[in-house]
Amino acid sequence: MGRGSGVGGPAGDRIKVSIAEHAVATAGTLTTSGLGSCLGVAIYDPENGVGSLLHPMLPHRDGDGSRPPERFVDSGIDLVVEALLDAGAARPTLRAKVTGGAAVVDFGTDDGESIGDRNVAAAEEVLAEHGIEVVAREVGGGCGRTMRVDAATGATLVKRTDGEDIEL
Repeated sequence: MGRGSGVGGPAGDRIKVSIAEHAVATAGTLTTSGLGSCLGVAIYDPENGVGSLLHPMLPHRDGDGSRPPERFVDSGIDLVVEALLDAGAARPTLRAKVTGGAAVVDFGTDDGESIGDRNVAAAEEVLAEHGIEVVAREVGGGCGRTMRVDAATGATLVKRTDGEDIEL
């Protein structure tokens, strides 16, 4: 299940979400890997048993209609929230967990803010605009991450490239 996919299937399914993709499911495990400066944004409704995972790489779409909305934090979150509501989630019970945003590439910017930092800030801003509480974060630093999310409950496991595993 990738970009623009529908609701997932049996509980044992593993649904891989690649960069600039998302998935929405009512069962199974949503997974993404290679989270450096990119984000893994899990938005889920534990009361209605529906969840999602988004893997954006840049903070703002800024009118770039030539690329998929999931490539960007802002337009990707907007798209995923609508897909969750269409799949039976209720806006008041949506929660989010954010992973990634590491400073793994130095672009030599003078402002001191990495692309990872900007991605995290954009996610916090857009989720707040939707009224979605961020209940857990595993962001920043200098290591990559893999994220696994139980679609029905939002239970999340983050595996870091430094060997640390974190439950969110």
